[in-house]
Amino acid sequence: LLLILIYLFLRSRQKQIKKVATVGCIFLALVLTCSGCAGIEPEKRMYPLAMGVDVSEGEYILTYAMPDLPRATGQGKEEEDGNQTLQVRGKSFEEIKSRYERSQEKYLDIGHLQILILSQDLTETDMWKDFFEYLRKEPLAGENIYVFQTQEPEKLLGWKEGGTSVGEYITGLMENRMDREQKNGVTLRQVYYQWYQNGTLKKLPKITLSEDQIQVWLE
Repeated sequence: LLLILIYLFLRSRQKQIKKVATVGCIFLALVLTCSGCAGIEPEKRMYPLAMGVDVSEGEYILTYAMPDLPRATGQGKEEEDGNQTLQVRGKSFEEIKSRYERSQEKYLDIGHLQILILSQDLTETDMWKDFFEYLRKEPLAGENIYVFQTQEPEKLLGWKEGGTSVGEYITGLMENRMDREQKNGVTLRQVYYQWYQNGTLKKLPKITLSEDQIQVWLE
């Protein structure tokens, strides 16, 4: 299509056709430029279903819970259990992204993210605003992600049972509840809305891990 538009631009003598061809060429060039990651094959991507966010000693800590991580990265054996985590830390999210790209062969695709778990240390400071500002600019992050709060996200995200990832398990808990209870779940869209309205963080449901049992506390 781009070649056809270029041909029309070069061959046509009518100004109207040339204008249409010019606009079309510019639009297609932008689309091709902005959709570079769309050409990455599925087997060359990592698909975290849950992500934890923590802070320690002035650094952000992002923990990704990805099913079958060893086999996806080619670093594990077939008999190893999946549903493991990958943790990356840095003083900024640009540094975290750079560290990930230097150490991992797979493209990080957060388009399937279902669960977001913030640490209490993060929510008690203004550093949560920096995280949501970063996430807001990520085009693949949907606003229907469930958001929770806990003490130590990395421990919770390391949970696994019967081949089920923590992202799948918690999503099942939320979506299989009665409608009355389900309304109390907080999504990323609701967090953004309150943040834009008055600059505060919406009260988040708490999630805990006790004796290998996950519990969600909706209020």
